[in-house]
Amino acid sequence: MSKKNALTIGLICLMCLLLCFPNLCLNAAQTGLLLWFNKVIPSLLPFMIFVNLLVPLDGLSAFTMRCTALSRKIWHLPGESFFAFFMGLIAGYPMGAKVVKSLYTNHQLTQSEAERTLCFCNNCGPLFIIGTVGTAMLSQTQLGYFLFGIHILSAFLMSFFITRSTPVYTTPHLTKTTSKTSPPLFTLLNLAVMNTMDTLTCIGGYIILFSVLLTLLTQTPLTLHLLNLFSLSPDTKQLISGLLGGLLELSNGAHALSKLPLSLYSIALISGFIGFGGICVYFQSLFVLGDVSLNTKPFFLSKCFQGLLSFSLTLLIYPIYNRLFPSSTTLTSSIFPYTSIYWVSCSVPLIISLSGALLLFHTHSTYDLPLSKSSKSA
Repeated sequence: MSKKNALTIGLICLMCLLLCFPNLCLNAAQTGLLLWFNKVIPSLLPFMIFVNLLVPLDGLSAFTMRCTALSRKIWHLPGESFFAFFMGLIAGYPMGAKVVKSLYTNHQLTQSEAERTLCFCNNCGPLFIIGTVGTAMLSQTQLGYFLFGIHILSAFLMSFFITRSTPVYTTPHLTKTTSKTSPPLFTLLNLAVMNTMDTLTCIGGYIILFSVLLTLLTQTPLTLHLLNLFSLSPDTKQLISGLLGGLLELSNGAHALSKLPLSLYSIALISGFIGFGGICVYFQSLFVLGDVSLNTKPFFLSKCFQGLLSFSLTLLIYPIYNRLFPSSTTLTSSIFPYTSIYWVSCSVPLIISLSGALLLFHTHSTYDLPLSKSSKSA
């Protein structure tokens, strides 16, 4: 069976499920809509408007000039990459991809620089990790700060290993041409608001779509009956729902995992899915990037490695963190850093993530060759 036929059959099955369970899908769509309206729009809209104003106005020159020396030394990249990394951490998904696209289309990053920057700058923001996951879902703001620290650490380690495995280019960095005068501020503001609303509308559509898809995969009577055949415990069923949710859509997966009894592994899984972002975030990033000629395969692989790295770092660091800053809620599982299961679950994802990051760009032929004419003329 060809891929096209398989996709057609899958879509027909999903449409049949929509017709068979309209109330279930309607509730899922409403949940996704409220999540987008109450959480995503307030956190992303101001940042997107400001970035859409900053880049065309060339308001980053002073900032990027001060960061260029440090960014070149650590990442072999210009200061604009540091700005994208900073904005991605502050504003959250998919703001990092939005900043990279703006810098690339305004000739402040070459194609090679933009593709490498994209792999570590598109991250989850503190508003979601601390406020939504830590405070609202886990009822521990302190744990939210810990998860945000792990997320920053994993993103930085990924950036270091990815960029250090690539050659240092001697080609002078491209600068934006100043032959044309900038449009009036009012015109730029209108364009920034319209562009931001178009992007947020698409993000909302993906969130609603994946919320419905996740519900169809986990909450239909057929799925529940199949789970009952294996005599699974309620916690195991909740874990399966959380794993599927985390792979598809981050917020739903974290919410499902937060309903499990608090344990070291449930915290590590939430941290891993925050680093990965979910397939929904990947499609949101693809829309934000639009039709720019950037290879997104390394970006997707780097997010997979970052998820594994976040999972491992949480298993390694949280026992130490919990001893130094004990929380009011005790963990239900007694997993200590001296058991073989613990060390295997820590070391295997850690080795895979760091090895994958080192090989990701080293084996990609685009980065082993000099810049092409298309990149120089970007």
